[in-house]
Amino acid sequence: MPDDDALCAFLALCAAPDLARLQLTQPPEAGGAQRVHLRPVQLRGGAFWQAVWKHPTKDLTENWPAAEGPDRVAALLAQGWRSAALWSTSGHWQLDQARKGGWKLVRHKGQTSPAEPAQPDHDRIKRRALDLSHPVWAALGLADAMGRPVPAMARKWKQINHFVALFERGLEAAGLPDATRATAPLRVADFGCGRAYLTFALALYLAQRGIPSEVVGVELRDELVAQTETLARELGLANLRFEQGDVGHQQVKPLDVMIALHACDVATDVALHHGCRAGARLMLCAPCCHKQLRGQMQPPSMLRPLFRHGIHLGQEAEMLTDGLRALLLESRGYDAQVFEFVSLEHTQKNKMIQAVRRVRVDAARDARAAREVAELKEFWKIREQQLETLLMGSN
Repeated sequence: MPDDDALCAFLALCAAPDLARLQLTQPPEAGGAQRVHLRPVQLRGGAFWQAVWKHPTKDLTENWPAAEGPDRVAALLAQGWRSAALWSTSGHWQLDQARKGGWKLVRHKGQTSPAEPAQPDHDRIKRRALDLSHPVWAALGLADAMGRPVPAMARKWKQINHFVALFERGLEAAGLPDATRATAPLRVADFGCGRAYLTFALALYLAQRGIPSEVVGVELRDELVAQTETLARELGLANLRFEQGDVGHQQVKPLDVMIALHACDVATDVALHHGCRAGARLMLCAPCCHKQLRGQMQPPSMLRPLFRHGIHLGQEAEMLTDGLRALLLESRGYDAQVFEFVSLEHTQKNKMIQAVRRVRVDAARDARAAREVAELKEFWKIREQQLETLLMGSN
């Protein structure tokens, strides 16, 4: 058993019969799971703990024998997880590691775990973050006047909810909203928002969660700005507004979250550069139309037969462009990931770049990413990449 009194007390709570759920946060290293959710479950083989490892783009689930649960939690804390919360029918406790290595255990009064639904997990109704009965969805054509889904828009509705789930995970990975800004609004900008399906979705999601926010949709087309701004005012969405413009000419103001979906070619680079200058903690971009590098690429002689075919060269240009973007963001203090946003059956432009600003400075990691950028450019004989040019110009 550990010799820290607070830690021992917490592990004793883990072994108590009225335990409802646990959550571990502040992982020992970036790039892996951001959180671990734990709760007791009853399976055919007996009593278990279900452990769900929450990664930015996926969840991994394990089932542990219940008797091993407290020891496994102790092992995770020993490996470097620095914060844990526990809920039971009698209270809510928070365990945090102090700077000197010890532990502090605090009980929050009046916060017990809500009762779980009686039905087994596999019988629960799937919950969505958004309510289709809200009048905004009828106004945008996704629902009828009775709040029922419009069949032709079912795919769009699924994509909207999927993006909101990615947004929620991104906020958690970025530690937003944080305790130091508990009452300050979360500042979100959506560049090139179009008809603003996702912009409305984010504003509604944040309001539903009780998170103070200022969500701004920026769109070049005047008629769309007029339509969406009028709708936001008619529906009384105080946390949402729309502006005419584009990211390339937008004044740089402090942001927490920057979003730019389907910004064409180097417009994605301009958006990422804007997010860096605005100090965004989270950036979500879905790039498209990768043109800048394709004409510059000079494959080595042994690879030229492969890239004689235009489709192969186009795919490689896309991979190289977004790979360089991720590395450039890594070199500027972000954890960057490139992953599938929606299935290829919905759209060919299905990649998402997520960048989460690191809490701690890691000069060695920044330098390694910058070196890898230079090596890739040399291999493919790339003269210029727009995001690199913009970042160098803003130094």
